[in-house]
Amino acid sequence: MTPKRSISSKEGFEDIFSSPKQKFSTKNILVLSKTNNLGFARIGVAIRKKDVKLAVNRNNIKRKIKGSFLSKVLELPLRDFVVYVKRDLVGKEVELKKDLEKIWGKFNQKNDQ
Repeated sequence: MTPKRSISSKEGFEDIFSSPKQKFSTKNILVLSKTNNLGFARIGVAIRKKDVKLAVNRNNIKRKIKGSFLSKVLELPLRDFVVYVKRDLVGKEVELKKDLEKIWGKFNQKNDQ
């Protein structure tokens, strides 16, 4: 993940959480988005320690989410995305992958313009 594709938590999370332009949700994740003027899409991932206890597991989930984002980044609109994990997804990689495919499909650039 290149640094320009990541949203640092202090920079943009509060702005996106306070006034998202679009949001989509599944049983496991919530994705908020807001238009940016940077010329490329960025992503941030929020996972509470309360939901996923071990840092190893939180980092593994973040890695999978960011990898999914990078595989679809050319199809996505020029926005900042924050993915909020609602529940413990340890050992539920297939479910997470299906949720992310569904979410990125809804944000597809053709549907957004």
